[in-house]
Amino acid sequence: MLTQISPHVYILPFDSQRDRPNLGYIHGEKFSLLVDTGNSKAHLNTMLKAIKDANLPAPAIALITHWHWDHTFGMHAFPGTTMTHTKTNEILNDLTKWKWTPEAMNERLKTGEECEFCDTHIKIEYDDITEIKVVRADVEFDGNLTINPGNVTVEVTPIANPHSDDGAVVYIKEDKVLFAGDADTGDFYELDGGYDANKFYDYVTSVDKIPYETYIHGHLAPMTRTEVSALRKEIETEEL
Repeated sequence: MLTQISPHVYILPFDSQRDRPNLGYIHGEKFSLLVDTGNSKAHLNTMLKAIKDANLPAPAIALITHWHWDHTFGMHAFPGTTMTHTKTNEILNDLTKWKWTPEAMNERLKTGEECEFCDTHIKIEYDDITEIKVVRADVEFDGNLTINPGNVTVEVTPIANPHSDDGAVVYIKEDKVLFAGDADTGDFYELDGGYDANKFYDYVTSVDKIPYETYIHGHLAPMTRTEVSALRKEIETEEL
């Protein structure tokens, strides 16, 4: 079921058990957008059904915040246009070559191409891993991107962060809502969930120049700026 965050913004809340992140929906007068497509066709379809049940128009565009499986493995089933940063598309292109067999997954764990947390949750989400299909986005952008779907402004800003170097944040200007992907989370591929302090502080400095009032992390409930500050102090105390 969709949760309305602001006049133009809704989310399908995250599910920690299946590592399903918050999926966003931005309602424009001319067309609407998704933020991320989820970790499977089933996850995406749950979102699309929730949108239909709320009597809202189907999204025409899906913006992708970063390459990780839980945000992108639903892309192949999205009926509209998918858009992402060039860096993200380059990584997705590499992933299209991956084989989805138990042997191939085990080998990627050994080489470090895949992390244990993701491997575990992929097997929870998928009863049949051969159903996994990775695709590139239809449209890629290299710098900042502004989309005007009607009566609302969507600003996409690439910002490297401690979770993923290809990250991009999505800001809905009139609503002062920011989708951050998983930017405040640590690096599960290089640091086993730990943080690179320089990347963390560079991200905080950059993103806090955006005048958001509501901050949506991929796997947490929406936060105010005060709550975001408290989260970061906790990260500093425990991780940096």
